[in-house]
Amino acid sequence: MKKTTMILATSIALAACAVEREAAGTSETVGEWQIAVNENAGPGCFATRHFVNPTSQVQMGINATSTPPSGFLAIYVQGAEGIQPGQSIPATFAVGDRVFRGTFTGQDEAGFGGASVPVDNAQFIYDLGDYDTLTITYGDERRVIVPLDDADEAIAALRACQERLSS
Repeated sequence: MKKTTMILATSIALAACAVEREAAGTSETVGEWQIAVNENAGPGCFATRHFVNPTSQVQMGINATSTPPSGFLAIYVQGAEGIQPGQSIPATFAVGDRVFRGTFTGQDEAGFGGASVPVDNAQFIYDLGDYDTLTITYGDERRVIVPLDDADEAIAALRACQERLSS
């Protein structure tokens, strides 16, 4: 497992990079993950996994508008309550035995409420496959546990997608 340093920061501009439904080009499915390109993120590639109960999606991706490229994590929940567009609330990401704290900035896209959190290191996104789960806690102890046991191939596809865009 590589050690990475990550600083979570709020950025409304980066939050727009996480929106799957806007500016997404062609996509491929790898396991439970869909890999696509967001032209507004540099362009940058991102992976999305959909869940039910509640209907939601989690995204991880690359923002290639910065040098070097950074990353982001996002969560969107259909009919989400507890976070309003533009509102900032504390968020915690737990990966393995590491805990990262940051701030979600709320969004409302096509009936899904949610937020994205930028990370200053694209390598962190590529290293997520080294872990079994990503636990996202936000607001009043709302918790989403994202299984990462099938993420290795999706992350490899995400990296390949980004390398194709960079060449």
